[in-house]
Amino acid sequence: MLPSFTAAHSLLSADERAAIAEIEATTSILQLVTRLTGMRFAGIAKFTDLEWVVCSVHDPMEMGINVDDVLNLETTLCSEFCINPQTLFIPQVSANGRFASRPVVKQFAIESYAGAPIFLPDGRLFGALCALDSQAMLFDDPNLPETLSLFARLIGCIFFANLTQNDR
Repeated sequence: MLPSFTAAHSLLSADERAAIAEIEATTSILQLVTRLTGMRFAGIAKFTDLEWVVCSVHDPMEMGINVDDVLNLETTLCSEFCINPQTLFIPQVSANGRFASRPVVKQFAIESYAGAPIFLPDGRLFGALCALDSQAMLFDDPNLPETLSLFARLIGCIFFANLTQNDR
């Protein structure tokens, strides 16, 4: 059974939604991520205990993943960051038995994945920065993991700076 989408407004506070909306830098970062990875989708997601909440996307290929969409966290590729908070690159998802059977892979025709966990400066795992494509990708740039991690760290810092004291 495919995960269902629900309204994200109850999962994101007003301050979180405002911070994401105010941070024009995230759009630029997502565009840079697609250019650096060669992939056609990039997004930022927040994690709750059980959900993966889409905060921002750059989606010129129209994969169908939209801001405020919610998926069950455990069905996503990004859920790996809850276990191992290191960058993750999967050049050909269909050839990787560990990930190929996840419902989101089939639902969105994901063939390649690149992602990094987003941590807030106080050490809390916020979510993930990810790039997706329906085509297999070669990740031959040895600096790509560090670059993706730097973008994720920047997003975490910018987002944290926009949160109110009550959310901290």
